[in-house]
Amino acid sequence: MWFAALLLLSACGSSGSGQSATLILNDPSWDRVNVEAVVTKSPNCDNREAYVSTQEFVMTKNKTQRIEAPHAENVCWRHDRNPNNPTPGDWSGWSRATMFPGQTFETDL
Repeated sequence: MWFAALLLLSACGSSGSGQSATLILNDPSWDRVNVEAVVTKSPNCDNREAYVSTQEFVMTKNKTQRIEAPHAENVCWRHDRNPNNPTPGDWSGWSRATMFPGQTFETDL
């Protein structure tokens, strides 16, 4: 009987999201804004050698974008320096979230 209970408890403990983490970005301000996001092993968002993945996307006001970090790496993001008059490649400074396994974190741009 105790073996069945132990087996049930171990099965419950192994379920879940594993080592991945999710960042949910929200755009509360701009009608349209370009965003670059990177998943990186480094706390330095400019260290391109540590990038796991990069993505660029357009966000619209009050819409969200999910970014998955497969092994709970850091997630960095930046947006147009001037979203009302964007210039390609002219980005804001980086923002960074330190992620933990199984975590879902929500933040605004």
